[in-house]
Amino acid sequence: MSTTWPEVQKHMRDSYKLADDTPDMISMIWTYEEGRQQKILIRRYRAADREMLEFKSAFAHRSDAEPEALLRDNASLPIATVALSGDVYLVVYNALLGNLAMPDLNFLLSRIAAVADRLEEKHAGEDQF
Repeated sequence: MSTTWPEVQKHMRDSYKLADDTPDMISMIWTYEEGRQQKILIRRYRAADREMLEFKSAFAHRSDAEPEALLRDNASLPIATVALSGDVYLVVYNALLGNLAMPDLNFLLSRIAAVADRLEEKHAGEDQF
């Protein structure tokens, strides 16, 4: 199995309503029944001559959370890790594109959204992202 970026793009376009769709990045809004939402970006890039996917979902502004508390949270996350980009905290997960099956892509989207949403609720207290 060797998944390609065009296959990921087609799957995302066929399966989800996209917020952004550019040659190397796609984003979508994961919506929960109770109305909460979580935006997830998927970016294609190369590392060590391999195609990779980076999944990112913002969950809080820098002023919403203490860095030490986030480091503690980071140690128990089931998937992804916490990062700071400018003034925004994100959950970030990277995967080899060629090894990713579409059911795994759907699983990653749901899990990354869930982790970001849980951290957003805990630290920001409101649905911002």
